[in-house]
Amino acid sequence: FIYYLHPSDFISFSAGYFVGTFFLTPDNDLYFSKPNSRWKFLKFIWLPYTKLFRHRGISHIPIYGTITKILYLSFIAFIFLFLLKLLINFLIPDNNFQVLRFDKLDLSSFLNNVSFLSFLFGLILAEFVHIFTDIIYSSFKKLKPKRKRRK
Repeated sequence: FIYYLHPSDFISFSAGYFVGTFFLTPDNDLYFSKPNSRWKFLKFIWLPYTKLFRHRGISHIPIYGTITKILYLSFIAFIFLFLLKLLINFLIPDNNFQVLRFDKLDLSSFLNNVSFLSFLFGLILAEFVHIFTDIIYSSFKKLKPKRKRRK
């Protein structure tokens, strides 16, 4: 797949892989994880996610974890935009302000866009790499003999 990417799509793939490696990892289900701390002042948005999903649960299942995080962030964005619309309607009554407006054609063309699919593939590949390294690290950790503590 990567071999056949057009250079502009490779940029989308690389961006997805970067985001998936540093910001949207399977460890987002741990509130005090390194990926969550990278969200800086937006870290708080992951607190409900950590309460909903236990560590190494659905977030560590390839593809499902990525889809879950995308749906979760979409829900958070929807709530934010809805509250923004309420605030604007309160501050400026009788306005014709639209926050979101989707046509079925717009949404399907967005989801079928090669750049979006490349970005998504980058996210998913980063998730696979994370899970694979978790498995290897855990396996080596189990093989390593435990040290006895001195008294």
